[in-house]
Amino acid sequence: MHARSKLIERHADTFQSYNKLCIFGPPSTDDLSYLSPEKVITFDYRVYKSLEFSLGDLLAFSLDVGKPTEFDAVIIHNPKAKAELDLILAFVTPMLCQGADIYLAGEKKSGIASASKKLSQYGSDVSKIDSAKHCQLWHVTLNKEVARFDLSNWLSVFEVSLNGISLKVAGIPGVFSVGELDEGTELLLENMFTRLEGRVLDFGCGSGVLGCYTKLLNPGIKLEMVDINLLALECARQTAILNDLDVDVYPSDGWSEVKGRLNALVTNPPFHQGVDTEYSTTEGFIKGARDKLAKHAPFLLVANAFLKYAPIIEATFGRCDVLAENNKFRVYKAFR
Repeated sequence: MHARSKLIERHADTFQSYNKLCIFGPPSTDDLSYLSPEKVITFDYRVYKSLEFSLGDLLAFSLDVGKPTEFDAVIIHNPKAKAELDLILAFVTPMLCQGADIYLAGEKKSGIASASKKLSQYGSDVSKIDSAKHCQLWHVTLNKEVARFDLSNWLSVFEVSLNGISLKVAGIPGVFSVGELDEGTELLLENMFTRLEGRVLDFGCGSGVLGCYTKLLNPGIKLEMVDINLLALECARQTAILNDLDVDVYPSDGWSEVKGRLNALVTNPPFHQGVDTEYSTTEGFIKGARDKLAKHAPFLLVANAFLKYAPIIEATFGRCDVLAENNKFRVYKAFR
């Protein structure tokens, strides 16, 4: 059990006293039965799949959950992306009745102390309930009016122009590279292939900028975009709509939901230094790519130059070339 979950477990009697408890963003594989929740919500597809069997209909991977004033308490696990917490609070609080209890749990290293200050927007009695194992549990009573959640209020749009192609890109707090084109993606876009055909997958699509640009550059392809994060998937859909593109956007944990053979793959895979699971996800993804690509299909990946992806790609495909590089990033090229 995760350290912050153990902290929550210390207060199991309190949480079991609620009639309709909501839990948002628990870690994967957590046993939540001792809390007797009415609803568990996650934006992480891996967490969703890990808890699907044990929770059944109690679990939701969706932005369309919970009726207004349905729950009398919520436990929120502090997200990795600091900007995402404001959205989560705005999303969850309309589902709470007035006087409901809001709990926020997280690690000190994730900034839980500063994150807890955001609770003051919803009540005046913000307090730290407990602290242990480098984690903290905070509380506030909802005593302020909250507006109904509308995702459109959280959307922003910026424009990218490269090689004579203009692309409108949607942004949502917590989704990678909001409001600007990151340097790694830009390097890959500048060197994107122009004769792609058939099914093309953008893995870890984020805002959808890489996949949608590839589609504009190669209009005849059948573009698919996958990500593990629900907000990223919504963001990618909005980017496709903004550019009038017909694409298939769906959740997938690595290769789990990608069926059949692909004719090309483009990716700026997720990586956060110090978070081993993100690195290992990409390693497993690369190793599995060969069996998903059709014969002679290109594999294009951009990553921080210090990451040791080249040996993995070479071991998988038999050869790995550097298509482009600068002082921070490299674009790797391989063929099935």
